[in-house]
Amino acid sequence: WVIAGSRTTTGQPLLANDPHLGLRLPSIWYEIGLHCQPLGPNCPYDVRGFSFAGVPAVILGHNNRIAWAFTNAYPDVQDLVIEKINPANPNQYEVNGAWVDMDVREDTIAVLGGASQTITIRSTRHGPVITEAYGLKDFAAEAGLDPASQYALALRWTALQPNQLFQAVFKLNRAQNFDEFRDALRDFAAPSQNIIYADVDGNIGYQVPGLVPIRAAGDGTVPVPGWTDEYEWTGYIPYDQLPYSYNPPQGYIVTANNPVVGADYPYMFGTDWDPGYRARRL
Repeated sequence: WVIAGSRTTTGQPLLANDPHLGLRLPSIWYEIGLHCQPLGPNCPYDVRGFSFAGVPAVILGHNNRIAWAFTNAYPDVQDLVIEKINPANPNQYEVNGAWVDMDVREDTIAVLGGASQTITIRSTRHGPVITEAYGLKDFAAEAGLDPASQYALALRWTALQPNQLFQAVFKLNRAQNFDEFRDALRDFAAPSQNIIYADVDGNIGYQVPGLVPIRAAGDGTVPVPGWTDEYEWTGYIPYDQLPYSYNPPQGYIVTANNPVVGADYPYMFGTDWDPGYRARRL
């Protein structure tokens, strides 16, 4: 048996008749199928399941040989980085004792029923600056930093890095066995998931893919200084050392957002999971 305790509902509004919003939001999941006519080497897709609107592949589902499904693995893949800003130029920040130019661009957001809004997006080597809208009032004093300096927070997140996620999904749609399933997920950079597997031969399996950072210092739970390299990411947990399983002795695999690694795991994976009662019930 392979059981995923997903709390996502399909086909139902996520916020039906919400009294605060006064609107209905559609489901993020939609049932689709890809069926080549004729099926062959030049068009190998015969797969069905669920996907997001606009995604030209099946995110979770089954083909003629294997089936797979997700729950969130909850790795810590985001860091808030404190950037020291040049008081003479808000578009510069400090890196190892020198002022460096941010990447600055403008984007236009279309607004339904109103005028479009143009915003300025500033990014550092760590990611987009996210605190300009409201600033960091009293932040320096509360964080124990030099109050004479100016600071901003940037978001470092694996999902903001270029990746080959769609390649992974298309390979997953074509996979015919557990080895091909695991090979497809090598390119599944983000979001990191518990992905469970079953096939027509009675095999079951499990793989956590994704880029999970290895930090030079700290554990990602609090904002860290960005003006030196002390807290930089030094790499990612090697794919073959991420959690996985194939035909375990107990004969079942359960995932329900519960902890997926123990205290003896050699890398910092994450700290926030569901307590585990759903997994125990399953």
